[in-house]
Amino acid sequence: MVNDNDWDFFDQNGYVLIKGILQGDYLKKIQNAYDEIWEKEGPRVNQHKLLKNPTFIELIEHPPLLDQHRAIFGSQTQLLQYDLLRQDPDSKKPDRGWHRDFSFPGDYPLSVNTIIYLDHMTDERGPTYVIPGSHRGWRQVAEKTRSKAMPDEVAIYAEPGDAAFINAAVWHSGGANRSDGFRRTIFPYYGHWWLKRYEWEHSLPWQCLKNANEQRLRLLGVLQPEDLHMYGVDALRNKGFGK
Repeated sequence: MVNDNDWDFFDQNGYVLIKGILQGDYLKKIQNAYDEIWEKEGPRVNQHKLLKNPTFIELIEHPPLLDQHRAIFGSQTQLLQYDLLRQDPDSKKPDRGWHRDFSFPGDYPLSVNTIIYLDHMTDERGPTYVIPGSHRGWRQVAEKTRSKAMPDEVAIYAEPGDAAFINAAVWHSGGANRSDGFRRTIFPYYGHWWLKRYEWEHSLPWQCLKNANEQRLRLLGVLQPEDLHMYGVDALRNKGFGK
Protein backbone atom coordinates (compact mmCIF):
# COMPACT_ATOMS: atom_id res chain seq x y z
CA MET A 1 0.00 0.00 0.00
CA VAL A 2 1.17 3.52 -0.83
CA ASN A 3 0.83 5.84 2.16
CA ASP A 4 0.62 9.56 1.39
CA ASN A 5 2.25 10.38 4.73
CA ASP A 6 5.35 8.42 3.69
CA TRP A 7 5.69 10.40 0.49
CA ASP A 8 5.00 13.73 2.20
CA PHE A 9 7.96 12.87 4.45
CA PHE A 10 9.99 11.91 1.37
CA ASP A 11 9.19 15.20 -0.35
CA GLN A 12 10.35 17.16 2.68
CA ASN A 13 13.40 15.14 3.65
CA GLY A 14 14.49 13.38 0.47
CA TYR A 15 14.19 9.87 1.89
CA VAL A 16 11.74 7.57 3.65
CA LEU A 17 11.98 4.18 5.35
CA ILE A 18 9.06 1.88 4.57
CA LYS A 19 8.63 -1.15 6.78
CA GLY A 20 8.02 -4.70 5.60
CA ILE A 21 8.54 -4.44 1.85
CA LEU A 22 9.65 -8.09 2.11
CA GLN A 23 7.96 -10.29 4.70
CA GLY A 24 7.69 -13.86 5.95
CA ASP A 25 8.54 -16.67 3.56
CA TYR A 26 9.22 -14.24 0.73
CA LEU A 27 11.86 -12.46 2.80
CA LYS A 28 13.51 -15.81 3.58
CA LYS A 29 13.42 -16.73 -0.11
CA ILE A 30 15.22 -13.49 -1.03
CA GLN A 31 17.78 -13.92 1.76
CA ASN A 32 18.57 -17.45 0.59
CA ALA A 33 18.77 -16.40 -3.07
CA TYR A 34 21.06 -13.54 -2.10
CA ASP A 35 23.49 -15.87 -0.32
CA GLU A 36 23.47 -18.33 -3.22
CA ILE A 37 24.15 -15.79 -5.95
CA TRP A 38 26.77 -13.99 -3.86
CA GLU A 39 28.73 -17.19 -3.34
CA LYS A 40 28.53 -17.91 -7.05
CA GLU A 41 28.93 -14.44 -8.58
CA GLY A 42 30.40 -12.12 -5.88
CA PRO A 43 31.99 -9.78 -5.02
CA ARG A 44 30.40 -7.67 -7.79
CA VAL A 45 26.82 -8.70 -8.42
CA ASN A 46 25.17 -6.23 -10.79
CA GLN A 47 22.11 -6.14 -13.02
CA HIS A 48 23.65 -8.37 -15.69
CA LYS A 49 23.94 -11.18 -13.15
CA LEU A 50 20.76 -10.50 -11.19
CA LEU A 51 18.58 -10.34 -14.30
CA LYS A 52 19.52 -13.92 -15.16
CA ASN A 53 18.14 -15.16 -11.84
CA PRO A 54 14.38 -15.91 -11.64
CA THR A 55 14.08 -14.79 -8.02
CA PHE A 56 15.69 -11.41 -8.66
CA ILE A 57 13.81 -10.93 -11.93
CA GLU A 58 10.60 -11.42 -9.96
CA LEU A 59 11.70 -8.97 -7.26
CA ILE A 60 11.75 -5.92 -9.57
CA GLU A 61 7.98 -6.39 -10.04
CA HIS A 62 7.21 -7.13 -6.37
CA PRO A 63 4.10 -4.93 -5.80
CA PRO A 64 5.07 -3.50 -2.37
CA LEU A 65 8.31 -2.30 -3.98
CA LEU A 66 7.14 -1.29 -7.44
CA ASP A 67 3.98 0.49 -6.30
CA GLN A 68 6.05 2.96 -4.28
CA HIS A 69 8.05 3.96 -7.35
CA ARG A 70 4.95 4.21 -9.46
CA ALA A 71 3.62 6.72 -6.95
CA ILE A 72 6.45 8.98 -8.16
CA PHE A 73 7.15 8.03 -11.78
CA GLY A 74 3.82 6.57 -12.89
CA SER A 75 3.89 4.77 -16.24
CA GLN A 76 7.41 6.12 -16.88
CA THR A 77 8.97 3.91 -14.17
CA GLN A 78 12.12 2.17 -15.40
CA LEU A 79 14.77 0.08 -13.68
CA LEU A 80 18.06 1.98 -14.10
CA GLN A 81 20.41 -0.18 -12.06
CA TYR A 82 20.33 -3.26 -9.84
CA ASP A 83 23.07 -4.39 -7.46
CA LEU A 84 23.85 -6.42 -4.38
CA LEU A 85 26.32 -5.10 -1.83
CA ARG A 86 27.74 -7.04 1.09
CA GLN A 87 30.13 -5.92 3.79
CA ASP A 88 31.99 -8.61 5.67
CA PRO A 89 32.30 -8.55 9.47
CA ASP A 90 34.65 -6.06 11.10
CA SER A 91 35.00 -3.88 8.00
CA LYS A 92 38.00 -1.56 7.74
CA LYS A 93 36.24 0.97 5.50
CA PRO A 94 35.88 4.62 6.67
CA ASP A 95 32.96 5.53 8.92
CA ARG A 96 31.30 7.52 6.12
CA GLY A 97 31.46 7.94 2.37
CA TRP A 98 29.18 10.90 1.60
CA HIS A 99 27.96 11.17 -1.99
CA ARG A 100 25.04 11.90 -4.26
CA ASP A 101 23.97 9.28 -6.79
CA PHE A 102 22.61 11.90 -9.19
CA SER A 103 23.83 15.51 -9.11
CA PHE A 104 20.72 17.37 -10.22
CA PRO A 105 19.18 18.60 -6.96
CA GLY A 106 15.62 19.88 -6.83
CA ASP A 107 12.19 19.33 -5.35
CA TYR A 108 11.15 16.67 -7.85
CA PRO A 109 13.12 13.39 -7.90
CA LEU A 110 14.52 12.29 -11.24
CA SER A 111 15.59 8.92 -9.86
CA VAL A 112 15.22 7.06 -6.58
CA ASN A 113 17.65 4.55 -5.14
CA THR A 114 16.09 1.86 -3.01
CA ILE A 115 18.00 -0.02 -0.33
CA ILE A 116 16.39 -3.27 0.75
CA TYR A 117 17.91 -4.50 4.00
CA LEU A 118 18.32 -8.20 4.74
CA ASP A 119 19.89 -7.73 8.18
CA HIS A 120 19.08 -5.77 11.32
CA MET A 121 20.75 -2.35 11.04
CA THR A 122 22.41 -1.35 14.30
CA ASP A 123 25.12 1.18 15.02
CA GLU A 124 27.62 -1.68 14.91
CA ARG A 125 26.38 -3.11 11.61
CA GLY A 126 26.44 0.31 9.98
CA PRO A 127 23.09 1.90 9.10
CA THR A 128 22.63 4.14 6.08
CA TYR A 129 23.07 7.82 6.91
CA VAL A 130 21.34 10.72 5.16
CA ILE A 131 21.40 14.51 5.41
CA PRO A 132 17.68 15.41 5.35
CA GLY A 133 16.70 18.09 2.86
CA SER A 134 20.03 17.99 1.03
CA HIS A 135 18.26 17.14 -2.24
CA ARG A 136 17.46 20.86 -2.51
CA GLY A 137 20.10 23.35 -3.60
CA TRP A 138 23.70 22.80 -4.58
CA ARG A 139 25.10 22.22 -1.10
CA GLN A 140 28.35 20.24 -1.20
CA VAL A 141 30.09 18.12 1.41
CA ALA A 142 33.71 19.24 1.64
CA GLU A 143 36.17 16.67 0.37
CA LYS A 144 38.05 16.57 3.68
CA THR A 145 34.87 15.69 5.62
CA ARG A 146 33.36 13.11 3.27
CA SER A 147 34.63 10.21 5.35
CA LYS A 148 33.43 11.69 8.66
CA ALA A 149 30.16 11.90 10.58
CA MET A 150 28.13 15.07 9.97
CA PRO A 151 26.30 17.04 12.69
CA ASP A 152 22.96 16.98 10.84
CA GLU A 153 23.09 13.36 9.66
CA VAL A 154 20.30 10.89 10.43
CA ALA A 155 20.80 7.13 10.75
CA ILE A 156 18.26 4.79 9.14
CA TYR A 157 17.68 1.89 11.52
CA ALA A 158 16.04 -0.80 9.43
CA GLU A 159 14.86 -4.34 10.10
CA PRO A 160 15.22 -7.22 7.62
CA GLY A 161 12.73 -6.66 4.80
CA ASP A 162 12.49 -2.89 5.26
CA ALA A 163 13.44 -0.55 2.40
CA ALA A 164 14.80 2.99 2.32
CA PHE A 165 13.73 5.05 -0.67
CA ILE A 166 16.31 7.78 -1.28
CA ASN A 167 16.05 10.69 -3.68
CA ALA A 168 19.21 10.24 -5.73
CA ALA A 169 20.16 13.89 -5.12
CA VAL A 170 20.30 13.49 -1.32
CA TRP A 171 23.71 13.34 0.35
CA HIS A 172 23.93 9.90 1.94
CA SER A 173 26.44 7.32 3.07
CA GLY A 174 26.57 3.65 3.87
CA GLY A 175 27.79 2.81 7.36
CA ALA A 176 30.83 0.70 8.18
CA ASN A 177 30.12 -2.80 9.45
CA ARG A 178 31.91 -3.24 12.77
CA SER A 179 29.72 -6.20 13.78
CA ASP A 180 30.50 -9.93 13.65
CA GLY A 181 27.89 -10.58 10.94
CA PHE A 182 27.39 -9.69 7.29
CA ARG A 183 25.73 -6.46 6.12
CA ARG A 184 23.55 -7.52 3.18
CA THR A 185 21.64 -5.06 1.00
CA ILE A 186 19.88 -5.03 -2.38
CA PHE A 187 19.83 -1.87 -4.52
CA PRO A 188 17.06 -1.67 -7.14
CA TYR A 189 17.32 1.82 -8.63
CA TYR A 190 14.34 3.29 -10.54
CA GLY A 191 13.70 6.50 -12.45
CA HIS A 192 12.13 7.98 -15.58
CA TRP A 193 12.27 5.96 -18.78
CA TRP A 194 14.13 8.76 -20.59
CA LEU A 195 17.16 8.34 -18.33
CA LYS A 196 19.77 5.91 -19.60
CA ARG A 197 20.03 2.61 -17.82
CA TYR A 198 23.35 2.33 -15.99
CA GLU A 199 25.75 0.12 -17.96
CA TRP A 200 23.46 0.63 -20.94
CA GLU A 201 26.19 -0.50 -23.34
CA HIS A 202 25.66 -4.11 -22.19
CA SER A 203 22.68 -6.02 -23.54
CA LEU A 204 20.06 -7.22 -21.11
CA PRO A 205 20.25 -10.96 -20.36
CA TRP A 206 17.83 -13.01 -22.40
CA GLN A 207 16.49 -14.64 -19.22
CA CYS A 208 14.73 -11.45 -18.08
CA LEU A 209 13.05 -11.02 -21.48
CA LYS A 210 11.78 -14.58 -21.84
CA ASN A 211 7.96 -14.64 -21.55
CA ALA A 212 8.09 -11.08 -20.21
CA ASN A 213 4.78 -9.26 -19.90
CA GLU A 214 4.28 -5.62 -20.85
CA GLN A 215 4.97 -4.40 -17.32
CA ARG A 216 8.39 -6.01 -17.18
CA LEU A 217 9.32 -4.86 -20.68
CA ARG A 218 8.50 -1.29 -19.68
CA LEU A 219 10.53 -1.61 -16.48
CA LEU A 220 13.50 -2.81 -18.52
CA GLY A 221 13.17 0.00 -21.06
CA VAL A 222 12.26 -2.29 -23.95
CA LEU A 223 8.81 -0.72 -24.29
CA GLN A 224 8.54 3.01 -23.63
CA PRO A 225 5.79 5.62 -23.51
CA GLU A 226 5.26 7.17 -26.91
CA ASP A 227 5.89 10.70 -25.70
CA LEU A 228 7.75 12.37 -22.82
CA HIS A 229 4.55 14.26 -21.97
CA MET A 230 2.18 11.31 -22.24
CA TYR A 231 -0.23 10.69 -19.37
CA GLY A 232 -2.30 7.57 -18.77
CA VAL A 233 -6.07 7.80 -19.13
CA ASP A 234 -6.63 7.68 -15.37
CA ALA A 235 -4.12 10.46 -14.78
CA LEU A 236 -5.86 12.65 -17.35
CA ARG A 237 -9.23 12.04 -15.73
CA ASN A 238 -7.80 12.89 -12.32
CA LYS A 239 -6.71 16.23 -13.78
CA GLY A 240 -10.28 16.90 -14.89
CA PHE A 241 -9.95 15.93 -18.57
CA GLY A 242 -12.56 13.74 -20.24
CA LYS A 243 -15.21 14.26 -17.54
